Amino acid sequence: MAEGPRAAAAWPWLFGLVLLALQLSPLTRPASDDSFPFSSFPMFAHERKDAITHIDRAIAFFDGGRAVMLPPRVLGTDEVLQAAATLRQAIRRGRKGSARLCEEIAARVAVDPAFPGATEVEVRSERYDAIAYFAGDKVPLGKPVRRARCKVTPP
Repeated sequence: MAEGPRAAAAWPWLFGLVLLALQLSPLTRPASDDSFPFSSFPMFAHERKDAITHIDRAIAFFDGGRAVMLPPRVLGTDEVLQAAATLRQAIRRGRKGSARLCEEIAARVAVDPAFPGATEVEVRSERYDAIAYFAGDKVPLGKPVRRARCKVTPP
């Protein structure tokens, strides 16, 4: 049986409807269900109790009190998430782990030409309201928690 012009024109429409149905299929499943390639993105599908986030940082201090947040390279990586994980792991190890990382960072800062005159390094934790932060309010909630502080010794 030969296809007529109407049947030939129906195939693209049918194909489009099938694609649309597949794309909308995650709406028919529970929010916690996740399936490649049609994900409901469950990591974003639940409510958070608040927008408070914790950030661990390495800060360099200079004469006169100037402070600069240190980049990932002084933590031994070029990757932001790896640097954050390095800080988090050291802090979880307690005072000794934080102090050890602080000393490693201070040794890198001492030889990094981007930080001439740095006198101290601090590893700290801060809390922020993430929504307010991205709206421009960069002030931490409460006082930062100092995990370790160490001297930068020139080589």
